Amino acid sequence: MINESELKKQLSSGKFKNIYLVFGEEKMLVKRSVDLIEKKLTGGNINDFNYHVFGDDVDIAEISVSADIIPFMGGSNIIRISDMDIDKLKTDDYDALMKILKKLPDTTIVIIAMPTLEVTSKTAKSQFKKLIAYVDKNGVCMELSHRSGLALERDLCKWANAGGCTMSELTAHTMIGYVGEDLNLLNTEMKKLTAYADGGEITPEMIDLLVTKSTEASIYDLFGFIVADNTDKAMSAISALYYDGTSGMMICSVLSNAYLDAYRARVGAEAGKKTSEVAADFSYGRREWVLSKALKLIRSVTTQSLRRSLDAIVDTQTRLVTEAVEERTEVEKLVCRLALIAGDRSDE
Repeated sequence: MINESELKKQLSSGKFKNIYLVFGEEKMLVKRSVDLIEKKLTGGNINDFNYHVFGDDVDIAEISVSADIIPFMGGSNIIRISDMDIDKLKTDDYDALMKILKKLPDTTIVIIAMPTLEVTSKTAKSQFKKLIAYVDKNGVCMELSHRSGLALERDLCKWANAGGCTMSELTAHTMIGYVGEDLNLLNTEMKKLTAYADGGEITPEMIDLLVTKSTEASIYDLFGFIVADNTDKAMSAISALYYDGTSGMMICSVLSNAYLDAYRARVGAEAGKKTSEVAADFSYGRREWVLSKALKLIRSVTTQSLRRSLDAIVDTQTRLVTEAVEERTEVEKLVCRLALIAGDRSDE
């Protein structure tokens, strides 16, 4: 398989392949890569006579007919197949598709893309794996895996540069903490930031002013206020969450996750494990960063206090489900209780 840089080099050379397969976790990058392929193949001018688009419900016979069309007024005959679930094709249809791909005319180029279908090389089954192997050998195959950590921070810096601005990796890290790692959301927020910065540097202050925090990030902020024993800010955070329509159960659920992240990070550190090892042990994958963040926030909170806090959250969740209580009052009482527990160091 090739990466994005290698794809750009291959396309810039003008030596196009007859088959392109683009898939993976990062759907925004899949769409961008397919758009780039089509732009290079057509010079930005798509001729409807030479361009055929098919979805998952296409009859394979239609693809076969389109594959044999002679390009109108020269150029290439381009076929785009989007979100076809290869592993769900009947054996006869799959065999027919592979036969088409193996006998493509020199003037026909097929682009198989998965802009919304969730499939990776790890989750793929027999038929898709065979397709990957064939295209990798005879065409161009690219899997766009999830971006995280330093790679994602550098991507954001590149986006800032593309928008005529600058951004440090540290500021990019701050932005990811606000938005999360979803590229579509990050891209939307970056457009706001580059417009506001107007050719200058994007700063943490701009992010704080303009960027819309994800619900999870907002609740993690609440967690930070609680363990810092800042009840006033914690109550303001609750008000903001309720104003945005966040339910009490959602707040409790994410708070529980935050405390569990902190507990795992703390116990792992006490056992001499690196954060990356803890993340691997509990399959955090793209969310490894939350462990590092949680560990910094709980420096002054004891391990026993973390255990007691988790028990308190479970108590509140149980009451919300089993009793006729006023939800917001219960959540506010929980936050006050958690702040008291965080400040209790009697077990040291």
